[in-house]
Amino acid sequence: MTIKERQEREAHDRENRWRPMSTARPDGLRCDLLFDDWAGHFPTDGLQYFLDADGSWYQIDPPAKVSFVRKPINWRPSYVRMTPERRALIKSKAKG
Repeated sequence: MTIKERQEREAHDRENRWRPMSTARPDGLRCDLLFDDWAGHFPTDGLQYFLDADGSWYQIDPPAKVSFVRKPINWRPSYVRMTPERRALIKSKAKG
């Protein structure tokens, strides 16, 4: 990672702070998740998620339901909302 890339990432992190999981709402907002495991905290660069009305998190591409073996501890919004039809499509592909 170059110095410029690091500075851009740090600026993005300052503008889009991580938020507690309890503040997430199932409104179709695309989000980044920060996970925690035995090795420490880690984001999933490039992967985005949304919270469903049943309280489950779904990965958007490739479609998958988030298993809580890898526990998400924080989220941050991407400020893009998904339509209910798109969310239903992702949920059906994640189950199949």
